[in-house]
Amino acid sequence: MTTAVDITGSVPRFPKREIVTFARSVLRHLDVDAEDVAIAFVDDASMRKLNRQFRRKDKTTDVLTFPGDEPTHLGDIVISLEQARRQAADEKHSLATEVRYLIVHGILHALGYDHETDEGEMNALELDVRAKVGLG
Repeated sequence: MTTAVDITGSVPRFPKREIVTFARSVLRHLDVDAEDVAIAFVDDASMRKLNRQFRRKDKTTDVLTFPGDEPTHLGDIVISLEQARRQAADEKHSLATEVRYLIVHGILHALGYDHETDEGEMNALELDVRAKVGLG
């Protein structure tokens, strides 16, 4: 089955079709069988509002994930492009690369992984998936 990837917003120099292809590649490497996943690109103000509303943290963040409420919908991943741009500059790689990192991170959260409570399991899996999809 080919997972539908619904994209809201855009990333400069990272076409939607490439984002869809990348997300599907991550899902394939994780052996995830979902009918759809949504990815939204927002600004810091929108992300701060979501973070305050859902996590009680009054600041922006790079990615928030809202796991799906039905087995066929993996979830909704929200990425702050402004925060991603700052992180890309700090790490000296492209915005597209940072967005790819955040998509991997968001998908893992949608699958139930939580780096704040596990003992490094999510981080190890994230590094493994990055390597498998060419982000080594």
